Amino acid sequence: MRRLLRQIKSELKTAKHCAIYQEELSRVLPDHGNHREPKIARFAEEHGFRLRFYRDGLCAIFDKAPQRERDLG
Repeated sequence: MRRLLRQIKSELKTAKHCAIYQEELSRVLPDHGNHREPKIARFAEEHGFRLRFYRDGLCAIFDKAPQRERDLG
């Protein structure tokens, strides 16, 4: 998880979003039916990001959560 977190933080320093593809996601969050998307969204929220897009078998796209969401979370 730390490696994934570092990668997202690093990319969001210079870009508006960060795409993490299936191969990387499956190493950190194995697919156990339809339960992966909520886990990815929770991971994002816990670290100040938003899960903007998720397609099983393809990728997850993250961006920075708006300041208001970070303050409430």
